[in-house]
Amino acid sequence: MIQSALAPVLHSRNFRLFWLAQIISTIGTSLQVIAEGYLVFEKTDSTFWLGAVGFIALLPVVPISLAGGVLIDRWPRRKLLIATQIGLLLQAAIFGYLVISDRIELWNLILLYSIFGALLAIDNPARRTFLVDIVERDDLANAVALNATIFNISSVIGFALGGVLISTIGVGSTMLLNAFSYLFPIAALSLIRVPDIGQDKEGKSFGIAMTEGFITLWQQPTVLGIVAITTIIGGLAYPVMGMMPAYAKEIMGVGSIGLGILLSAVALGSVLGTFGATHLGRYNRGRSLFTASFILPLLVTGVAHAPNMIVACLLLIGVGFMLLILQSLGITLVQLHTPDRVRGRVMTIYSMLHAGFDTGSNFVIGTLAVPLGLTLALTIGSLGAFLFSGVTNLVLPDIKRMQ
Repeated sequence: MIQSALAPVLHSRNFRLFWLAQIISTIGTSLQVIAEGYLVFEKTDSTFWLGAVGFIALLPVVPISLAGGVLIDRWPRRKLLIATQIGLLLQAAIFGYLVISDRIELWNLILLYSIFGALLAIDNPARRTFLVDIVERDDLANAVALNATIFNISSVIGFALGGVLISTIGVGSTMLLNAFSYLFPIAALSLIRVPDIGQDKEGKSFGIAMTEGFITLWQQPTVLGIVAITTIIGGLAYPVMGMMPAYAKEIMGVGSIGLGILLSAVALGSVLGTFGATHLGRYNRGRSLFTASFILPLLVTGVAHAPNMIVACLLLIGVGFMLLILQSLGITLVQLHTPDRVRGRVMTIYSMLHAGFDTGSNFVIGTLAVPLGLTLALTIGSLGAFLFSGVTNLVLPDIKRMQ
């Protein structure tokens, strides 16, 4: 029933192992996101630092991302993913220990966030590219949509659970639960059977290989346009989640449990969006991508001006729904229109720009919120996203015809 309605790709044993284990792991990652944001705001009581910590921690990630793209194309992706999951387990365990022993400082948070970001800079594009290794090409759009639900289903559970856990067992113990969760994908990846070979066998120098992803995008302006739409529109919508600790406290007047409910509303919308993405993943992909890019900023503006928790949660469900559609269709189109040999590097650039614009816009909105207030700051970001979508629609109309 589930396979026929949602996912013929679930017939694949390798995909099932990968998908189910990642759900458990990313529940833990969601716990880390809410725990870190809560701890930063608790220590600083500042929207500036709420955005700045992520932005500062991002700086060393850029060179690591570029090198990671070459590794994804040259090394066996399954083994590379096992290594990144082990690294994520260790940083979460150290984070939990520092909090429990009352040794955590702001510089510790920034350093650990840098390690977390550096590992994800390799892990995220490797996971997206690994889909090509474990599913048939005809099932790729379906696999991308379901893979997106890994984050979103787990976020529904993780964000709601995170608020409760922080208020009961504390931030440190919550982070140790996150560390434990990484054991599941490590075990699943060990059971997956695929040829452990790299795709790029040309043997070019590392420096030249790092530039090939950029050259590929430059030579395909429609693919570059899709990357721009998903990163910029999605990035300008991201602060509605990144500023959520401040939004929950200052605008909605709720604590950690209310924070978990608000974040879970976004995640619930994303889960519902999986059904839409699976349907739209078969036709009219480009046109649907543009439609989502127009609607998403309007929903974020509504969230900024929501009068109460009920309206905020309903609008946040819409934000999650449209964000899933935007990201899922964007990744599918980029994957399908990128050569196999450089796919890892292109997806790394995509992930790097996505992470950069998410944290960068979060920093800008957090900074603007200090003098202007969070409501006006979010509204300005949404207006920028809406205008960018309109300009891209005029400059690159061929995207609407892409399948």
